[in-house]
Amino acid sequence: MTDGLEDEESELRFRIETSRLSLRRPGADDDAEIASLSAGRRIAENLAALPSPATGETGEAFVVIDRDRDRLIGAAMYGPRTDRPTATEIACWIGEPHWGQGYGTEASQAIVDRAFADQRIGILWCANRVMNDRARRVIEKCGFQFRETGMVRFPILNGAVPVERFALERRTWTALRAWGASAAKRDRQDKDYGTAA
Repeated sequence: MTDGLEDEESELRFRIETSRLSLRRPGADDDAEIASLSAGRRIAENLAALPSPATGETGEAFVVIDRDRDRLIGAAMYGPRTDRPTATEIACWIGEPHWGQGYGTEASQAIVDRAFADQRIGILWCANRVMNDRARRVIEKCGFQFRETGMVRFPILNGAVPVERFALERRTWTALRAWGASAAKRDRQDKDYGTAA
């Protein structure tokens, strides 16, 4: 028999907190909200691929919650690439009513950090539909670099669509995090000394 404290600690291990978002494991109660957010063909048509993390494999899936409003706004995940199961891919989508507020970048960065916490992962992949400029900007903000083009089968469109594939190597991610931490430290020091531009 387990006590409530043990269940709470287990739940916290499967939660990611950012400045505005909380990413947690999806529950059965989330199905209706996910369906309403992703019901529009626009989201489904713009997603290049969704990795499907299964129990025992590398990967996790999360719902993205706006903490201020306590509202589900999207989903994020990482797991085996659909066309190359030995490679790890991330995916993130935010419901259209919440676009343009930086949530996609914030959630994607959190998923990248979570995936690289697994020392077995040396490189992350991300697929983007060629026509999806918004997603490409998010991918590039997260440090991913263009690698190749290809085709991905899209059941909703009854065919394959052209995609761009981007990759982020662990060493690049490590350098970006160190650089970001240094910049944040300099900004704090500038504010403390009143020398900010």
